[in-house]
Amino acid sequence: MSLAICLATFLLTPSLVSSEDNRNVLPQKQHRRSDAPFLKPDQAVAKMAIPEGFDVSVFASEPDIAEPIAFCFDDRGRIWVAENFNYQTRRQHTDDPVSRIQILEDTDGDGVFDKKKTFTDTLTFTSGIACGFGGVFVGSPPNLTFIPDADGDDKPDGPPQKLLDGWGMDDRHETLNSFIWGPDGWLYGCHGVFTHSNVGKPGDDPSKRQFIDAGIWRYHPTRKTFEIFARGLSNPWGFDFDDHGQGFATCCVIPHLFHVVQGGVYHKQSRPHVNPYIYDDIKTIRDHTHLSAHGGARFYLADAFPEQYRGRLFMCNIHEHAVLTDVMHRNGSSFIGKHGDDFMPTNDMAWVGFSVEIGPEGGVYLLDWHDADVCGNAIEFPNTGRVYRVMPKGAKPTATPNLGAMTDLQLVELQSHSNDWYVRQARTLLQSRSATGKLDSATVHQRLNEMFVAADQSASRLRAMWALHVTGGLDANGLAKFLSHDDEYVRAWAIQFLSEKSDVNAFQSAHDLTKPDTGEAIVSAAMLAKFGELASSDPSPVVRLYLASATQRLPYAQRWPILQGLASHAEDIADNNLPRMVWFALEPMVPQFPAKSLELALQGKLPQLQQHVARRLASGDASVVDDLNVKRKPKADSRAQWIMQKAAPGFTVHDVGENGVVDHPVFRNAKAVQTHPKDRENASRLTRELRIPEGKSTKLKIRVSHHPHGDWLLKVVANDEVIKEQLVGSKTVGKDEWLDVTVDLTKYAGSVVRLSLENHANGWAAEWAYWNRVAIVSD
Repeated sequence: MSLAICLATFLLTPSLVSSEDNRNVLPQKQHRRSDAPFLKPDQAVAKMAIPEGFDVSVFASEPDIAEPIAFCFDDRGRIWVAENFNYQTRRQHTDDPVSRIQILEDTDGDGVFDKKKTFTDTLTFTSGIACGFGGVFVGSPPNLTFIPDADGDDKPDGPPQKLLDGWGMDDRHETLNSFIWGPDGWLYGCHGVFTHSNVGKPGDDPSKRQFIDAGIWRYHPTRKTFEIFARGLSNPWGFDFDDHGQGFATCCVIPHLFHVVQGGVYHKQSRPHVNPYIYDDIKTIRDHTHLSAHGGARFYLADAFPEQYRGRLFMCNIHEHAVLTDVMHRNGSSFIGKHGDDFMPTNDMAWVGFSVEIGPEGGVYLLDWHDADVCGNAIEFPNTGRVYRVMPKGAKPTATPNLGAMTDLQLVELQSHSNDWYVRQARTLLQSRSATGKLDSATVHQRLNEMFVAADQSASRLRAMWALHVTGGLDANGLAKFLSHDDEYVRAWAIQFLSEKSDVNAFQSAHDLTKPDTGEAIVSAAMLAKFGELASSDPSPVVRLYLASATQRLPYAQRWPILQGLASHAEDIADNNLPRMVWFALEPMVPQFPAKSLELALQGKLPQLQQHVARRLASGDASVVDDLNVKRKPKADSRAQWIMQKAAPGFTVHDVGENGVVDHPVFRNAKAVQTHPKDRENASRLTRELRIPEGKSTKLKIRVSHHPHGDWLLKVVANDEVIKEQLVGSKTVGKDEWLDVTVDLTKYAGSVVRLSLENHANGWAAEWAYWNRVAIVSD
């Protein structure tokens, strides 16, 4: 983090502690593992730089819990911990049914559990967990399962029910994780880039499955529907919604913070996008840097911490071994994520925090996997793990909640609670009761409508609206009225809910999108007309963003008026989302409607759209003939050479292996171009032939980095002679994770030299090379 940012943070929030006061005594450097001593839980707490005015308690630790990989609260304020005893390394696990779920209860509110039950101990490789709907949803790849407990006796009513299968385990660190109930009633989760999943219902054929290798997904518990919500990112292990229902993900390796919208395609680590015609993905919103690898994400929307913390995003930073906060500032349709504070450095190199929850009493709970190998390549501290609670000093214990015992109306009244824990838990219970026919719908909907009308703040209004939606209290007519509401977020959510019933999402078409619907319309003709009107005239970029998302769920013929309206806003040119989202909705239509697409782009006011349409027409499609009856195929090699010029002007790239040449606008806070060896024996190469000037000192300057989970060998060859060998890895790079290599070429002065810069394998594990700068400088 820069000194300027730290000073700004101090000036803006003088009651908080800056990271410059040496509270974090650990080296600020990426590392795979450490020689950290094993600290007992009380010793670990003693090492923590606990902020003034706060206390930390050990809610649970070994031997009571071990290998905790996920946790969540139920509606009784108890913590359910998923323990993964199958995990061995990122590439290995066992198949024994030994992983378990335990229920921990703090009956006296002192921040330490005093009651424990084992819910099940016969699972295999757990990775995610969420309570609700009379049971618990569990990620156990290759399956997403539901374990019913309808009578609430904390014993499974039967074996796990397979809801979805096809979840991959290529990297055991990057499969389905971080479950959370969205305000819209869907179960959301994350997925990492180096695992490949083809998800569908058991028995689905491949055509009905959806591929995901990085992104955010969601599953509807009553409609039994699976969707990819957004593509891209790296290995996100944290996702949450703010009090307006905006989604945010925390990541590793790439920039750490993203505002995630439905249908968005985001900056992606290492691998190319599934759709090669994305061209310009959505970028990070952060304006500062942390060390890599973040886990967990929860907005503080409770009532126990000082007021300045409300609305901050809490996250764990694995390599800084600290709890950090960021603050969101509105910026057009998106946000700028500014640094809040280094809330709590733990000063323990074995602290591996990657999940955060907010409790019913307003405490911040932190899950610590706890190991000296922070990247999960080995387990060096087996059968350990902790959950810590952070609370203000002197906080009085609160009564243990039992929301399931409340009446429908009592749950409705909780929608105005000052702690969003109650709001979310009550909303899920109302949705569950509605789905099982146990809800007094008329009374509930009447009261929610009254709360909606009486609300004087957007967040309060949305809570009533979301609860109405998940309980079936909003029909198309009611939502249509909301399209004219003064609140931009109400208009936006009305758009999403009106298009929700589509069985099409941005990343898979369940029917022929080239024609309007022949059955029941997804959105009525009147609503389509209203969407077009809003696209042209609504002053809110948030509303326009939700229209861009909704358009991706419509048949092609119904998209044109909306896209024309969205493209007409010159004020959106620099918006982080809108030009890209409009392109994502238009792109699949370009090959089939080239003239109309080009006309739309030229008449619009978004230059990005014009550039992308022209580029898409030039790249062509092997199965589509354009208006000129000219078939054009992408020239993959020429594109690779063009990308390589961004890092190594004048060099030609050869023999690139896995993933090809990949452009990274941001990798470790700098631009980079990625290569990979052709195979174990054959390197990828950057070559150039040039004359070295006489009478000058000439140097080859290279700036390179490595993948977080691998090293590679750089060889510089001149006229078939190896003149430099350098291992590029965690032990050789600097604090900024980049390595500067200088090679003196002066001895070749006056002659022609053939240079080859080679990306060789070294152990054959994540051998990607990242080239930031290759230059030849003569002085």
